[in-house]
Amino acid sequence: MNRSVPTDQQTSLQTAAPAEKPDNRNFVLGILSGTAGAVAQDFLHPELILAGLVYAMTGSKVLVAMVTIINKGASLAPQLLVSSFIEHHQRRRPYFILVACMRTLAVGAMAAAMWLLTEDAQTKNLAFLFGAYLVFSVLGGSQHVIFIDMVGRAIPRRRVGSFFGLRHFLGGILSIFAGIAIVQPILSRIELPKSYLVLTIIGMGLVFLSQLLWALIREQPGPKASRRTTLTESLRRGFNWIRTERNYRLFFLVRIAFRINHLGLAFFIPYGADRLGQEGSGTGVALLGGLMVAVFKLSRVIASAVWGRVADNRGYHVCLIGSGVGFTLAPLVALAAPVLPEAFSLSVPGLAVPINLPFCVYLLALAAIGAASQAMMIGGNRFLINSAPPHRRISYVGFLNTVTSPLALLPLAAAYLAEWVGVTTLFGLIVCGGLLAMISAIRMTPETAASFAEEQPLQAIPAEPQDEP
Repeated sequence: MNRSVPTDQQTSLQTAAPAEKPDNRNFVLGILSGTAGAVAQDFLHPELILAGLVYAMTGSKVLVAMVTIINKGASLAPQLLVSSFIEHHQRRRPYFILVACMRTLAVGAMAAAMWLLTEDAQTKNLAFLFGAYLVFSVLGGSQHVIFIDMVGRAIPRRRVGSFFGLRHFLGGILSIFAGIAIVQPILSRIELPKSYLVLTIIGMGLVFLSQLLWALIREQPGPKASRRTTLTESLRRGFNWIRTERNYRLFFLVRIAFRINHLGLAFFIPYGADRLGQEGSGTGVALLGGLMVAVFKLSRVIASAVWGRVADNRGYHVCLIGSGVGFTLAPLVALAAPVLPEAFSLSVPGLAVPINLPFCVYLLALAAIGAASQAMMIGGNRFLINSAPPHRRISYVGFLNTVTSPLALLPLAAAYLAEWVGVTTLFGLIVCGGLLAMISAIRMTPETAASFAEEQPLQAIPAEPQDEP
């Protein structure tokens, strides 16, 4: 993206501090931080851990859905507002540390709420847990958008892809081992809700470690906006970017499509149990779900390493197209799997369905979703970091997340739609989402050769550039 500075604004230039030579310290600390954060996710996972606690304590599916809604909606919605408080300051690290301290207190409050639930499962204690989790999610989203801007300042542009790829690759490997060696034994050997309390305490320690490692990076003063802008001004600026910048507009469509594409994941287990063979016991279906989760995680781990290299060598364009292809093929393959011939059949004790050609193809579809998700994450982050105006990177990222946050309610709508027209029709609609993502990504302009340069010093940034409302 090229942004020229009008001649009548040249007198208001603020020269950014020269970029520091690429520093492996920041890169390594970021990898270690991301690895610890990925493992922490397994101990505080909203759908697998917190939702499990809520369902065990209440039996309410509505409250279980609320966990996911809070996790997605509360973390995305405030991000643009956060940008208005920070963009006019030259450093981001102090604000990251402030939010990190508050977030650690929030997860501590979650642990306190779970401890109270072990003593007395009253409604007020459950409300305390939901309130603490709401604050934790809001702070997590705020921290994320600050982190993305810090990556743009601390990590060379040519290494952004491998930075995110390695974080998720190493974190994914360790989280798989943590799930097998720590999470499952705790859940199976310690009674509810004490087991969730133990997991939360471990997760709290890992969250603190992850934040501490990233807080140790070296940060140079960087470009800043000349003044604090209001939320209304930030919204107007964001819609102006959509109107005037082709790549930003197309990526906005890719992000909407991603929310649609991700819906299929929640329906893979019930659809597979219903269509791939005879009905099994509850234990058999649970084992089927565990196998699917393992395949999904493994595909994300492998894909993280691959897409990280692709992003650095070929740019975000290839990653986003690959993501769209994966999200298009996955539901199509899932729909085709039940009608394939068995070809072979291998029975596994306790598994709800036999392992045959349809089942293997179905797992391949699930792996495609995992790979597509990582391509979206790595390619999308590279696009946002490398394409954003350096002084507006936080709002460049935050605007997209804030305006798409209502899509966090899509899983509820999809559940009703699946009940009304069936999962097959829902998968057909998800195919359309994949096509939207793929076509929009294809139409985006690829990166220029300058994006792969060894060093790219920060340029002089207009204090009030022409994208201001």
